[in-house]
Amino acid sequence: MKRAHPTLALLAVLAAEAVAHDAPRSLPTSLAAEGGRLVAAVDLAAAFPPDLRKQLSSGLTNVIALHVALLPEAGGEPAAIFGRTVDVLYDVWEERWTATVRDPAAPQGRTRTFQRWEELRAFLREASGVDLGPVTELGDGRWVVQTRLELNPVSKELLDRTREFIANPAAAGRSGAPSRSVLGAMASYLLRSADPGSDVHTFRSAPFTAREVRSR
Repeated sequence: MKRAHPTLALLAVLAAEAVAHDAPRSLPTSLAAEGGRLVAAVDLAAAFPPDLRKQLSSGLTNVIALHVALLPEAGGEPAAIFGRTVDVLYDVWEERWTATVRDPAAPQGRTRTFQRWEELRAFLREASGVDLGPVTELGDGRWVVQTRLELNPVSKELLDRTREFIANPAAAGRSGAPSRSVLGAMASYLLRSADPGSDVHTFRSAPFTAREVRSR
């Protein structure tokens, strides 16, 4: 199995630090092979409790930053990193929510509207279409999916870097010419402990192997 770009070694430390500081909860995850790619859907319900409705109905834009890493169970360099942001805005006149999702598949954003809170929460809790690279990279190893979700990230600079990361998918995988500045910023972000008063959730899936990934 090929080694990841050396800069991604920083992200392996990220995973260890996240375990130590944030005690990741179990992450319900479904995995499938689609066109030779490993695609995950993760259940983030614990990060979106029903009482979050008040905050997301303030009339101000709330930003959700999601990062997903494919990591060897035993530790080491990540095979892939996936980033996504969701901007949620409640229109107090129309009484509806708008969610704008940005990820490598749609760096300019795709928009959904929701009339009911239950529909918005159901949409936010399931992060689908998480592309974690070629299935062949799994080899014979055992892997985990680790996720960090932050509501309204404190640092605007880091949020801007996250969006740059999303706009440059090559930075998330083993091929291409990654931007060292983007990788460095992402590693720094994911290495850090949660800031006081921040709303950060970390999750880790059960270990799996390539044999457990079904094609669809």
